Amino acid sequence: MHLLIPYDIADDKRRRVIEKILSSHGRRVNYSVFEVETTKAKYHKIIKALEENSDKKHDHIRIYVLGKESLKKSFVLHRDEGVFDHEILYI
Repeated sequence: MHLLIPYDIADDKRRRVIEKILSSHGRRVNYSVFEVETTKAKYHKIIKALEENSDKKHDHIRIYVLGKESLKKSFVLHRDEGVFDHEILYI
């Protein structure tokens, strides 16, 4: 399962916690965007951790689940690399 997770969190303390959760599961690709490769079981743990450590009234976290077709069409502009690490996804 491949996820793209952008977030906007104004509170520094909560933002650091969210960054720690996401960095333990994926890689930062922009200041407030992570790419995450995970299993369905871990997916639910990530969602639960994000829910428990964010404020639903003030924080904004989006989770995009990417399918194989969107991965095939994804690339990084100005770099010779795919979006996720596993090259088999781009065949």
